[in-house]
Amino acid sequence: MTQKQPNILFILTDQQRVDTLKAYGGQVCQTPNIDRLMEESVVFDNTYASCPVCTPARASLQTGLYPHNHEMRNNTSEPGCRYDELPNKPELLSNQLKKQQYNIGYTGKWHLGLGPTKVGYAGDDFAGHGAGGHGYQQYHNYLKANGLEVKHENKVTGHYQGHWAAEVVSPVETTVEYFLTEQAIHYMDNFRKASNPFYFQLNFWGPHEPYVAPTKHLDLYRDMELDPWPNFYDESTNKPSIHNVKRSKYNDWKTFEPYVKHYFANVSLIDEQIGRLVNYLKEHDLYDDTIIIFSADHGESLGIHGGLCDKNFFMYEEICRIPLIVKPQQSLAETRHEERFVGTCDFYSSILDWAGVPEDEHNRDGRSFVPLVNNEEVSDWPDHVVTEGNGLAEILYTQRMLRHGHMKYIFNCGDTDELYDLQNDPYELVNQVDNEAYQESLRQMRGLLASWMEEHNDRALAQYKDLRF
Repeated sequence: MTQKQPNILFILTDQQRVDTLKAYGGQVCQTPNIDRLMEESVVFDNTYASCPVCTPARASLQTGLYPHNHEMRNNTSEPGCRYDELPNKPELLSNQLKKQQYNIGYTGKWHLGLGPTKVGYAGDDFAGHGAGGHGYQQYHNYLKANGLEVKHENKVTGHYQGHWAAEVVSPVETTVEYFLTEQAIHYMDNFRKASNPFYFQLNFWGPHEPYVAPTKHLDLYRDMELDPWPNFYDESTNKPSIHNVKRSKYNDWKTFEPYVKHYFANVSLIDEQIGRLVNYLKEHDLYDDTIIIFSADHGESLGIHGGLCDKNFFMYEEICRIPLIVKPQQSLAETRHEERFVGTCDFYSSILDWAGVPEDEHNRDGRSFVPLVNNEEVSDWPDHVVTEGNGLAEILYTQRMLRHGHMKYIFNCGDTDELYDLQNDPYELVNQVDNEAYQESLRQMRGLLASWMEEHNDRALAQYKDLRF
């Protein structure tokens, strides 16, 4: 260990669209604290989830492997997920960080079994999915200890099975988001007194549904008339039928608009808590010694393409593309955008790179993007990235999405493939897979995906070749 080892704070949200952030062109959702962080950070413009499902994506963060290699290919306790508990192997992020003498902590959504303490983190064990974190005893103990009572009113339901939104009419201190931030500050306060550096991961359950937010945050949007998503209306006839698995019975914008407002309000609530964290770091002279990573496990639909809800079974940008904002130890004088493709598995390699783990030990299915953060010359960075899909819950379904240049290809096993020209069609309204003018591009994209699958030991390769070659 050397004194050059940085502290690392990794803030992860759940199911957050990139267009909620000014850094990615968002114009409605208000996130002033993330905006200020962005001004001193590298913004990665083309970051993609390893999988648009919680457990597989989160296991990729902890292992550096794609789901087909770590084998948690569905949410825990569902078909296709080999383990209900993340196997505690030496290669895990936690174990590698401990070898580098890091104090490591974790609070919030885990969704990889019983909890992060089972693999060496100090922190809180919230077993299972969590459904927003509202039911855990630790949260209710916090409320009781502080004389608080959470109150939800004006509940909204009906746009999609099981999804709901509500207004928190009690103080902001009663929210799960505030509670998690208190926990993060508590653990970091213990860590800062030690001589070793710390790694801490704060994982918000939001803005994943249920979309719950306090009155003051909902008031930011309550009286707005929101425009429909640019791809809310999609009349294409050659889209895969599997998309309908996640389609609402409603296709009018007014049904979705209240949920979008609550979603934005929850993002603004999270942003406020991030502001508290940054202030804590600055007050204790930790800010300049701490790398801050802000990202999400995957995106959210909320009505795109004719009423699609939730995630998976479709590989649109709103689902696969995720935010990634990195504040280096030495804050930048202004925002720098990085356009090269980055994926979830690269996070693992990068964190371990910062911690001092040698390259041959931290590169697995991904590689470190630290040289990109440092603005170094990197001539061999991959010119493509893949998102893997294996279905959700009881419906197993194989998909692979490949981004290369301005083109995007989706292999849909047992259904029609998709090919989008994002330069001319950024909202993915026109599937060009049958367009004669795009057949050479389709051939190239299919070949590139086959090469990627072979390189990454993707066991769907043989069937893919049988179906498409």
